Amino acid sequence: MPCSLPSPPMDNAANRSRNVTGPTLFRQIATRLIGFTLLFALLDVAIVVFTYSRQPESLAQELLNLEARKAQSATALAPDLLAGPPGADHWSARYVDRLEETAVLPQTRSAAGPGTLMDWTRRERVPGGYRISGVRSVVQDGRQRWLFMQFEGDGIRPYVPVIVNEIVQHVALPLIPLSALLLLFNIVAVRRVLTPLKRAEAEVDALDPEHGLSRLSEAPAPREVNTLVRAVNRALARLDESMAILRGFTANAAHELRTPLSIMQLSLDRLPPSEVRDELQADTQHMTRLVGQMLDLAQADALAVEPRVLVDLAEIGRDVVAAMAPKAFASNRDLRFEAIGETRVLGHAEAITRIYRNLIDNALAHAPGDTPIDVTAGPGPQLSVRDYGHGIADEDLPHIFERFWRKDRRKTDGAGLGLGIVQRLAQAHGGEITVKNAPGGGALFRVFFAAPATPGRV
Repeated sequence: MPCSLPSPPMDNAANRSRNVTGPTLFRQIATRLIGFTLLFALLDVAIVVFTYSRQPESLAQELLNLEARKAQSATALAPDLLAGPPGADHWSARYVDRLEETAVLPQTRSAAGPGTLMDWTRRERVPGGYRISGVRSVVQDGRQRWLFMQFEGDGIRPYVPVIVNEIVQHVALPLIPLSALLLLFNIVAVRRVLTPLKRAEAEVDALDPEHGLSRLSEAPAPREVNTLVRAVNRALARLDESMAILRGFTANAAHELRTPLSIMQLSLDRLPPSEVRDELQADTQHMTRLVGQMLDLAQADALAVEPRVLVDLAEIGRDVVAAMAPKAFASNRDLRFEAIGETRVLGHAEAITRIYRNLIDNALAHAPGDTPIDVTAGPGPQLSVRDYGHGIADEDLPHIFERFWRKDRRKTDGAGLGLGIVQRLAQAHGGEITVKNAPGGGALFRVFFAAPATPGRV
């Protein structure tokens, strides 16, 4: 059954999110923060490497200290087991714990007097590189011993363990938690800054084109978001003004066309009977119906239902059926009405009259033969119109309520506005319209309204 209704509903927020491409602003900012943190860490490492490379004496001292700590932590204090730093040539290590060895190693003597040893480090140039010598005190099981170490090398490679240890101890350990805290703080701050944008996005997704007065809430901060939201609200206001002008033009044009069409119809009635006159009268009636629907649609878009007005669906339904009965009888159709239970609702009497009328007109136009049409008020806040035609094809159901939609424009003279008007009027009441193929054949349209809070009271 070809019918009509407003435009298909807008895609929901989930569908819109899936259609959006590219990273989010939050992801871009977080990625940049992580990049800056890594860059800062690399810069810090480069500074450490550069500083130590300019201080070979400090590197030599730290290298011997590192090797001495390795010997002290060993289960067996055996210098011959020490492999030495990577890249060190002629590595040797032995203990100096006899007083007479101070004669061989004069640097071991202390100013405190003979027999007293002390730590020392010496760096000297040799052919092909440098030689590092030194003594470090090592404590094993409470016993102090003196470890003499010596090696030769070239370049910075033997000092790699010292540089790595320095990076770990003085760069990585303090920098990692500090960077993590800084990154976490920035992420939280960015999330809070973007919260107004997320709220604005949700409000935009929730905008209903049928309620043009809706506006986005303006967040006081940040200023950039507030400026953007205010610009969107100004655009919505301009759009509402344009739509109001368009609705006003449609309503005025439809209203102004009624008079010349009525005069044209009267003039055609005075013409002698002929096939041409019948065709002109049919075209005039079609134009009159179209103009009436355009006026109804414009009024439906501008309709504001007073929520405290109580109307009776059964009373309105009886009046509409009585007024349209001659049209149905002229087509050899039965127009039957039934009221079931309580039928009072909150609504607009004239708008509900149009709902009845358009649904009945739709049934008369699309249900074939002399099949009856059932009109029912109730039970509860609902009305229904059912015909006994061929029903609605499954592929037509998604389009049945689109405005100006007609399955086959060659087989109908309608404009596809009737059900669009019904749906808009139902939405203006805070209700909805449904359609399904009824058991036994035919289409069943049902319109739901808001029930009164206190039945029986106006």
